Amino acid sequence: MAEKKTRILKKEWKTFLKDFNRMNQFRNAVVQIGDDYIVGKPGMPLLGIDYDDRARRVEIFLGTTDPDNLVHLAHAVDVPRAIYLVRDEEAINPVVGLQIQGAPGTGMTHIRFLDTTCEDGRQKWVASVAHTLYERRGMEPGADQEDWFRAEEVIEAVCRKYRE
Repeated sequence: MAEKKTRILKKEWKTFLKDFNRMNQFRNAVVQIGDDYIVGKPGMPLLGIDYDDRARRVEIFLGTTDPDNLVHLAHAVDVPRAIYLVRDEEAINPVVGLQIQGAPGTGMTHIRFLDTTCEDGRQKWVASVAHTLYERRGMEPGADQEDWFRAEEVIEAVCRKYRE
């Protein structure tokens, strides 16, 4: 694996992260600070990463299987100093993650993708949310398509804001 990091200019962070979200939303990710995992394997689907320049904070949002509360804030990096795109040109999907350098004295935050396509991650996530809906219905058979469509609907409603 020949990974390469590219530093993103601070004036481009907001635009870069919106584009990054559009291209990588739903991919399962792990989040790590130094050697400590905040979210480890099997990972959680990426909803989006947001930079708030007023608060001087980068926030990483991952998804859960609870259809009533799909958003899980995985981590916030206060006073970020640098954002790096991590690529591996030999990988099926060359974008393998992101690194965010926080304030002095804090560890580097690593976001690593576990699957190669957004569609793989999306399908797994929809299936997990649909299964939660099935369990909430008392595991009664016969409404699997309704559960699937409802899962797609709630996921899309939550995820849209990270792409636009």
